Amino acid sequence: MADKLNVAIVGCGGISRYHLANILKTPAMQLTATMDVIESAARERAEEGGAGYHTTDLGRVLSDPGVDAVIICSTHSTHAEISLESVAAGKHVFCEKPPMMTVAEAHAIQKSVSESDVQYMGAWWFKHSPVTIRLRDVIEKPYFILFTVRIPPEQNRRNKVMFGPDAGPGAHRVDDPEGPYGADGVFDNGGYALYWIWHVMRSQPVEIYAMGYGGKPTSTSTIVIRFENGGVANSVFSDVGSGGIVPKYYGEVLAGSVSAATNRFRSLVFEGTDAEGFEEIYSEGTGILNDASGKPYRAGFDEEMEMFAKLCLEGGPNPMDVWEASVPTLIFEKAVQSMRERRPVAVDIREACWTPDGKLPKSVATFGDCVK
Repeated sequence: MADKLNVAIVGCGGISRYHLANILKTPAMQLTATMDVIESAARERAEEGGAGYHTTDLGRVLSDPGVDAVIICSTHSTHAEISLESVAAGKHVFCEKPPMMTVAEAHAIQKSVSESDVQYMGAWWFKHSPVTIRLRDVIEKPYFILFTVRIPPEQNRRNKVMFGPDAGPGAHRVDDPEGPYGADGVFDNGGYALYWIWHVMRSQPVEIYAMGYGGKPTSTSTIVIRFENGGVANSVFSDVGSGGIVPKYYGEVLAGSVSAATNRFRSLVFEGTDAEGFEEIYSEGTGILNDASGKPYRAGFDEEMEMFAKLCLEGGPNPMDVWEASVPTLIFEKAVQSMRERRPVAVDIREACWTPDGKLPKSVATFGDCVK
């Protein structure tokens, strides 16, 4: 068994910088190459990470026998195509969120992975947060979940595309022509909420009713999800303001006599139980979360490269396989349909999954618990 996983970063934009830091901190990983359609971006990441070479040619990376795996950090609309090409080339794949934009793309990747010997890992990192793990240990059967995502206009990347790099609070379009599919849209950042709600509820969705601004699909929206267990969840997304009080990510989980809330995964508080949460002691930009005693906790993102390296080198349970990573895609697709048709839409979780035997994958049937 090899003792190092030789990886290439594909797509050298903003998120790749954070993955690079974790690659360099992972003893079982070696950065071999970087690739981006913008040569200067690929060169910059290569120089930062000590890669052997940089290129604008994806084919060079995929045909390189010295590359074992790719870390896909490109524009999210390219994720599925690059994943398919990488799997066909025999490369292990770690894919940033969202890994696929449609259920059809999800099925294509699932089939490709099933017919290969490669590992594929998705990147909905909230699953790995100690906040999520502790919350699920304490609350097993929620009745109601609220998850809100708020992107202030001045932080929205689409605003900067439409109004220029100096776009301020007054520059925004609630009816962005790319709608919920765009950068910083409801599936880009809000996809975390859709995954987290399903993972924490521990039940399959059966109905979705979503509404966007002006009665059409927009990122600023509310998505109500009804589950098999009778539970209800509400995912609220705004890219036109934050209110100035509630942080970017905020979640509540209510289960009768016990409830919980988390502020941007920096803290976790419980009500109705003596279970301990996490105080809000957070070092911005590091992903390190500490409890009151100073013991380090991580937000989930920083562990992903180590998880991926172990998966590829040693095998074992996948922290987030391609089927589990596809669940938010189905919920998102049904939500967009509901916005367009202005009515509730039925959901069957089996629609998210292609398998050789037609059975629901264990990772989906257990709501992501199969890694334990």
